[in-house]
Amino acid sequence: DIVGFSKISLELSPIKVMNMLQDLFNRFDNLCDVHGVMKLETIGDAYLCATNLLEDDDGDEDVVRDAAIRALGMAKDMICEARNAIIPYHDKSGRSFDDCTLQIRVGIHVGDITCGVLGQRVPKFTTCGTAVNMAARMEQTSKPSMIRATQDFHD
Repeated sequence: DIVGFSKISLELSPIKVMNMLQDLFNRFDNLCDVHGVMKLETIGDAYLCATNLLEDDDGDEDVVRDAAIRALGMAKDMICEARNAIIPYHDKSGRSFDDCTLQIRVGIHVGDITCGVLGQRVPKFTTCGTAVNMAARMEQTSKPSMIRATQDFHD
């Protein structure tokens, strides 16, 4: 997620918020192609992606290790790309914050997830499971511009 997003969104017009998110998420979409990562969804200012989602690794350690390395590379590059995105706003005194860049928090975990398309009126691709929850907890407790990974990921 974006550090300080609530404050940023209070200061910006809705269109500027959406343009900023579009710019950032386009950058992340491009990184998915570079790292062989699958974007799953965006939830507000959060970007959820996964590696090895559609492949059957059969417990092959080399495949799992490769997926973890790609996920970590993606996470590192996401932090760098966030720094390249500009916050387009001014404070109440009129001082420009155009030179301020975004910071994100990143959480990583490894494990099985459940996913699929749910709903009839507005079908939505949805993910759930312990692995998704653990990654979210890692992100929520990560420091700005840092990656927090579980011990399972590290091992």
